[in-house]
Amino acid sequence: MKIGCNTLYPFGELQNSASFTVEALKAALDKLQRVGYEATEYSHACHLSLDEACLVGEYARARGIESWSVHAEGPVDFRPGTGIEDSQASLRHCLDVCAALGGKVVVVHAPCRWGLLLPEDVSVEEEMARDLRILEPICERAQELGLELALENGHDLAHMEYVLQLVERLSSPHVGICVDTGHAHLGDLGAARAVRLAGSKLYTTHLQDNIGQVDDHMPPGQGTIDWPQVFAALREVGYHRPLILELTDRAKHRPYDQDLELRQGWENTRRFALAYLG
Repeated sequence: MKIGCNTLYPFGELQNSASFTVEALKAALDKLQRVGYEATEYSHACHLSLDEACLVGEYARARGIESWSVHAEGPVDFRPGTGIEDSQASLRHCLDVCAALGGKVVVVHAPCRWGLLLPEDVSVEEEMARDLRILEPICERAQELGLELALENGHDLAHMEYVLQLVERLSSPHVGICVDTGHAHLGDLGAARAVRLAGSKLYTTHLQDNIGQVDDHMPPGQGTIDWPQVFAALREVGYHRPLILELTDRAKHRPYDQDLELRQGWENTRRFALAYLG
């Protein structure tokens, strides 16, 4: 099973997505290759032109790295947009960039308007109807391109249930779940439980650790998540796709060594995978 990691900004502190130029992405891929990673998720690539994305995808392939996934972005952050039309436009472009890179999965935050939040004062049914209106044509576009959407979980069970219901109502083999273990560990969801709830709809992962207080994006095994339970759950649901880590390139509140964390992530994930997935 391939172990992958998201692209980390290689030139100091990341200021914004546009700092991830083609050259920066190439340098980030070089770092992943040196450690031993065989796949990647592009955390910040949706600002690229399609020609630029093709160049990066070719560079990854030449280094034996599979361009597995792309994290959807909007004009400001990981939310695709605030309105229906701008959300659709952002997501279409993210799909096109993923295809140009040679990727397979686009990770999406839902509800589209709120990201990984489900505010208490919003109508869940109205939000669901809005997201369905946004995502139904995006699912059709994903199918045309041979891609998949993976909706990411937040911190709590209520958000996970929303995402699961949204996937069910979209009713497409091109839509599944991205389980983010770090998010699940911060609330009442739990990392292993999130994997089991996703079940056969688990299309990709964001494996990351923390101590239950801040979304640290530390390497697996460096926080307090029960990783044997997580990997046992991955075995139970029959997950055989790349194990994608989502580490950080910004950690102002704690000591940070990017090269060290990349190595720890690969070594620890490989150890867990060999022990529990065979």
